[in-house]
Amino acid sequence: MFGLATPSSGQDMSFSQVYAAPLYLSPSFAGFTSGGRVILNYRDQWPGIANTYRTYAFSYDEYLPGYNSGVGLLFLRDDQGGGQLITQNLGIQYAYELAVSQDIFIRPGLQFKFAERKIDPSKLSQVGPGGETFPWINAEFPIEHFRKLDATASAMVYSDYFWAGFTLDHLVKNDFGFTDIETPEPLKTVVYGGYRHVYQEAGRGKNEQSATLAFMYRKQQSFQQLDLGVYWFANPIEAGLWYRGIPGVSSPSLRNNDAIIFSLGVNIGTIHLA
Repeated sequence: MFGLATPSSGQDMSFSQVYAAPLYLSPSFAGFTSGGRVILNYRDQWPGIANTYRTYAFSYDEYLPGYNSGVGLLFLRDDQGGGQLITQNLGIQYAYELAVSQDIFIRPGLQFKFAERKIDPSKLSQVGPGGETFPWINAEFPIEHFRKLDATASAMVYSDYFWAGFTLDHLVKNDFGFTDIETPEPLKTVVYGGYRHVYQEAGRGKNEQSATLAFMYRKQQSFQQLDLGVYWFANPIEAGLWYRGIPGVSSPSLRNNDAIIFSLGVNIGTIHLA
């Protein structure tokens, strides 16, 4: 009988293990390896609840030493509500490596991507007073499917012991709404970096051991997020602990201190499982 209209906003999906999806974090990581690299990522948010958020990512990148360049390909698919809303894109990435000194390098990067977004009104549902769900009968949208072109730019400085960089995503102004009201996709800004301390070098029957401090900050419209993490590496095992949140910064509907993140990885030859 009564309706209340309020503005709503959203932001791009994110992986808890930000450095497990390096090409999604920044095109500057394209070719950040001595050879070809294949990465598969899967995220299931709230797995105990049906039809929530599932994200899939596949990337391939390779370094081209003759051109001081890295190239990469990134496919990302985000499925919300069991097919109710699907966002997917395919991006081509390029990064160029510049030597500032013998030990410090700069890697600017670019990504051009083909983005697709679609909604399936037949899968939308409503929740009744007793918690039961039933189809949303009057779900009609002027646009149910569209394709857009988008672009990303980044830059990173690094050495054997530290790295720091930034990413600017959604450089092309696009309308990503399904109604006749223009809904521009907001610019996403990401700043990241870290420092690695090697306290045992590899050699003479000893494996490398190191400790790493890292961070990632991102902002998209009114949403902002800060991840702080530490890794311990003793080849072939890597363990990590992250805290997600900005203490003291919150809004009436969002508190930005919401997660402790654990990670465990193992190197098996040229394969890293985490």
